[in-house]
Amino acid sequence: MRKFTNNFDFLRMAAALCVLYSHQYALMGQAEPAFFPGQTFGSTGVFIFFAISGYLVCESWVREPHVGLFVAKRMLRIWPGLAVNTLLCALLLGPVVSRLPANAYFGAPELFHYFSNLYFRMTYFLPGVFEDNPYPVAVNGSLWTIPLEISCYLSLMFAGVMTLLGRRLLTLGITVLVAVFYFYQLPHYDNLAIKLALFFYAGSCMQLFRDYTSRMGVVAPVLVTGLAALFLGQSTLASLLLLPYLAIQLGSRSYPVLNQAGRFGDFSYGTYIYAFPVQQTLLHLMRGSELPLAWYLLSSTVITILLAAISWHAIEHPALKLKHQLPRLPRKTKNEVTRQAN
Repeated sequence: MRKFTNNFDFLRMAAALCVLYSHQYALMGQAEPAFFPGQTFGSTGVFIFFAISGYLVCESWVREPHVGLFVAKRMLRIWPGLAVNTLLCALLLGPVVSRLPANAYFGAPELFHYFSNLYFRMTYFLPGVFEDNPYPVAVNGSLWTIPLEISCYLSLMFAGVMTLLGRRLLTLGITVLVAVFYFYQLPHYDNLAIKLALFFYAGSCMQLFRDYTSRMGVVAPVLVTGLAALFLGQSTLASLLLLPYLAIQLGSRSYPVLNQAGRFGDFSYGTYIYAFPVQQTLLHLMRGSELPLAWYLLSSTVITILLAAISWHAIEHPALKLKHQLPRLPRKTKNEVTRQAN
């Protein structure tokens, strides 16, 4: 039985829908709307995903610091849903919408390259698919973040093995130094891997310092600096200083209605990995029509959430139940985690 003691399910779903909303514009050849100056709804949703992931995955490691368990839990969360999505796109969607006849489609090398998604080497193209769409060829462009997410998991695991997470000031210091390097190099070094890792580790640091994050004397300078950066047009810096704090503070609380967002399941991951191919398929099927963006947005949202619900109940949730079969270590309480971090 899932317990609804926080708002993280709501926040993850909201982030996934932000990505869907933003992509609808891009896939129709229009400029993506900005959440605030310099940041689209899509990029904001991805930043929130990484910050929440850093917060929760860091807690998972500190409570059960075991490499095998950590890797197994992360794989059970990500791989089954991705594997089914990959197979459905390659073997069902692809041959239906491809301009190529079936024998040419199934014999094309691009089809076999697409299966590299099964081991996180992301490929976005299938033979003859979506070539005439406003945003041509790409089948599932959202998958680009998954290898970066896994890299963050592995780096956090390495930090845990090296006992860095038990030295939280050192972890914070390294994160700040990487951030200084990143922003000092801009605008000539806009590296997405480092950018998303900073949001992930901002969330991780909030987990390690959660006994301080409710103290306004500690967080006020960070928030004021973030607002100043926003005012000065430094949108990425503003996002890094503001979004992880606001997202995790909201997610950690439990508000009526919001805390029931996951009552029927956590559809956020399924929404994220199915939205792009659904949107591309609708644009392919309706090409030449004069349907408004709002129609595509509503239709793709309904279909995507339906597929996400099926993915959760048929694939993701049964896979997550396998975590109960893993060997267990004594789990540390929040007080023990805090004492260890000190």
